[in-house]
Amino acid sequence: MELVLIKLGGSLITDKDKPYTARPEIMAQLVEQVSLIRHENPNLKLIIGNGAGSFAHQSAHKYNTINGFFSDEQKSGFCLVHQDALDLNLILAKFFLQACLPVVSLSPLTMVVTDKKKLLTSNFWAIENTLQAGLIPLVFGDVVLDKAIGGTILSTDTMLAELAKYFYLQHKFRVRLINAGNYPGVRDQNGRVFSNITQANYSQIQPFLSKSESVDVTGGMAKKVEEFLAISSLGIDCWIIDGNIPGNLVKAVSGVLTQGTLISAV
Repeated sequence: MELVLIKLGGSLITDKDKPYTARPEIMAQLVEQVSLIRHENPNLKLIIGNGAGSFAHQSAHKYNTINGFFSDEQKSGFCLVHQDALDLNLILAKFFLQACLPVVSLSPLTMVVTDKKKLLTSNFWAIENTLQAGLIPLVFGDVVLDKAIGGTILSTDTMLAELAKYFYLQHKFRVRLINAGNYPGVRDQNGRVFSNITQANYSQIQPFLSKSESVDVTGGMAKKVEEFLAISSLGIDCWIIDGNIPGNLVKAVSGVLTQGTLISAV
């Protein structure tokens, strides 16, 4: 069984420099590509995740939610971040449903518990059952409860990386992960894209990784590459591609894309 996890980056589906501003034309273009992927690969299992973009990152920054909640105001902030994440996911889900794609929104809040921001327990039965029913899980970065600090944030990248590991190790799926963002890949200081990142060359590339210039509480490109490099050691290839270009997502799933950055074991 083959599983492809697709992340639609927050910088892609929203304008990260304009709070609470979605990019509906980009959402429609991406949904059209997912429709084509599903049509051409009827046996392929898909899990789709969306970033928080200019929605939940705004409230998460305001209330410092990633570092926990201790006051009544921070508790309210935790809930507002969750609502912002839901609001963006709902906008995206409607595009999928209008295209007759059977997506089911599933929040990490109901599946993951952390301790001092580290994963403590997870239960992905809802994801499993959704896939078995022939539906498409639509996950997203969100708040989660934390045993030590009350709550924190689990990024979409972390969620998808955990799901990739889970289905690879527990179900022996052939797994690939594709990150479609508002950038052509991982770039150096001159804008040139690194075609491949591995453990062998990571130390040379690491100095060029930077956090997002927009509001981003979960680490930007540096954290993304670290997450993907960790699962690449299992044999899970991870692509970082430009989601603005029509057809790029289809090509990445088909294995014919020649642009972007491949994060792999070798």
